[in-house]
Formats: sequence, structure tokens, C-alpha cells
Amino acid sequence: MPTVGLPIILRILDNENRLVERADQKSISLLSILGVFMVFFIVYYRVIPLNPLTMALIILYFIFALMAIISLIMAIRPRIRREKAGVKIPVTRDPAFFSGISAFPDVVAYKDSLQKMLEDESSVADNYIKQIYSVARINAAKYKFVQRGVVMVIVTLAIELVVITYLFAYHLSKGGDVMPPIN
Repeated sequence: MPTVGLPIILRILDNENRLVERADQKSISLLSILGVFMVFFIVYYRVIPLNPLTMALIILYFIFALMAIISLIMAIRPRIRREKAGVKIPVTRDPAFFSGISAFPDVVAYKDSLQKMLEDESSVADNYIKQIYSVARINAAKYKFVQRGVVMVIVTLAIELVVITYLFAYHLSKGGDVMPPIN
């Protein structure tokens, strides 16, 4: 591959790496939002009347909250399979990719491998193309879990709003304050 195509390949790799960062930022933000709303829910947990409806909603709330947390954590650190159905991929030390760099026993071995790769332009392009493919697979897994996490967070917050609405209506119907004080 001519050197002219290398900037395009590097730009694609940079874009894929930015998508990794965005997926992580979205997951961390959603975890933070969920945490804040869970604190509010737990604070008012003691004033929720226990009846079959509220028990069902609370159980659903905690199930969906747990599923959201698991999905968002899996988005931050997805599990990627390295092999496909019996196809063995040879493990090589890639001098331009983070997992390959750390596989070298010392700096001298890394330097020799990097210099050898740089001597052949097509080897450099092939190396970065493999990285793009690897990072794209990571992104596919991350965004699958981010999408699941978003749905779970939305359902969790919707259940929380239903419980809070029921809580206000329940306390108003009993003739008391809208919300009993929390001591």
C-alpha cells in the first residue's frame, strides 16, 4: 500500500479510538445519573407503603437497576473473543498496538521489531488495518452494552417516577402531608 493511504488509515484509527472514549464517557455518565437517582429513591424508601403494587414496583426497580449497572460496566470493559469457532489466529507481537507493545520482553526487542516493521510500508499499513479492525470490534461490543444500559436506565427511572407518583397520591389520599418528613 502506498504511503499516501497511511494518513487515511490513521484517521480511521483515530476515529475508532474516539468512539471507544465516547462509549466509556456515556457509560460512566449513565452510572452516575443512576446512582444519584438511586440515592433519592433509597432516602424515601422508608415512607413507601408496603402493598403488592409497591412491592412489585420495588422488585422491578432493583432488577432493572442491577441490569443497567451490569450493562454499563460491560460497556466499559467488554469481553471480546479472540478466536472464532475453531479458527486459530496466531499471536504476534504488534509493535504499534497497546496489547502487542506490552508483550515484548524488553525495550531492545520492541525497538528491533518496530524498526523491522517500519522498513516495509505495506507492513505498517497492514498493522494499522488490523488495529482498526480490533478497535471496531471493541466498539461494536461497547455500543451494544451502552444501548442496553440506556434502555435499562430509562426503564429504571420510569419505575422510580411511577413509585414516587404513587407515593404522593397515596399520602394525599390518606389526608396527610404530601410527603412525611424524613428524620
